[in-house]
Amino acid sequence: MSDEMATIEVTISHMAGSVAQEAATPIIEIDGQAHSGVWGVNRLTVPPGTHTLTAHHRWLVFPKAYKSSTTVDVAAGAVVRLEWKTGAAAFGKGTWTVQQGGGAG
Repeated sequence: MSDEMATIEVTISHMAGSVAQEAATPIIEIDGQAHSGVWGVNRLTVPPGTHTLTAHHRWLVFPKAYKSSTTVDVAAGAVVRLEWKTGAAAFGKGTWTVQQGGGAG
C-alpha cells in the first residue's frame, strides 16, 4: 500500500459586492472533519480516494450560511481544484465548481 497522498485545492469566494463576508471564517469539512479556511486558495492534503467536502461560514443569525456539499475522487499524487462560491442569500446553498482535474458530484 502506498503512503502517497493527494491534494484538494478549494478556492473560496463570494458574490461580487459581498465583501463584508470576508469578516467571516469559512469552514471546509472533509468527510465530516472541519477545517478553518481562508477566502482565496485552501490546500488540503488527503489520502487518495473519494471524499465529501462541505463548506459554510457563520453569517449574522445563520450558523452554517451557504452550506453545500460535493463529492470528489482524488488519485494518489493528484491535485483536484474546486471553487466554492457563496450565493445571494445566506439561507441558500453555495455553488461548487470543478476547476481542474478530478470529478465532483
